[in-house]
Amino acid sequence: MSSFKELRDLLLIAYDSKIISDEEFLVLFESYQTKNPEFPCSSYPRFKLENMQDEECLAEFRVKKEDVPVLAEALQIPVTVRCEQRSVCDGIEGLCVLLRRLAYPCRYSDMIPRFGRPVPEICTPIPSWIFYLIIMPTD
Repeated sequence: MSSFKELRDLLLIAYDSKIISDEEFLVLFESYQTKNPEFPCSSYPRFKLENMQDEECLAEFRVKKEDVPVLAEALQIPVTVRCEQRSVCDGIEGLCVLLRRLAYPCRYSDMIPRFGRPVPEICTPIPSWIFYLIIMPTD
C-alpha cells in the first residue's frame, strides 16, 4: 500500500512526463491529500532508556531512571509487547510511553521526538496498557 506522499510524488512524475493532463493532475493531486499532518518519525532515533539522563527521566516520567526497571518488574511488564496493529515494542519502552502520557497531558505527536515512532504506534497501546495494569490483576 502506498502512502499519500508516494502517490502525490508519482502524480508529479506523471504530470512532468506529460502522461496526465493539467485537469487530471489537479483533480488527482487534490484528492490524494491526507487529512492528518505528516510527522518526520524516521528522523528521530528509537527510544532507549539508557540514552536518557537521570534528570530527563524524572522530568518526563515522574520516576527516577533506575526505578523504571524495578517498576516494570513489580508490575510484571512483559519483556516485549505486540500491539493490536502488529507493532512490537520493548516492555520498558511501553511502560515509559504510558508514564509519559500519564505524567503530563500532551499530544501523542509531542511524544514522537522522544520515542521515534508514528502516532498510531504510540497511542494504540495506551488503552491496552491501562487495561493490563488496572483491570487484569487478580491478586
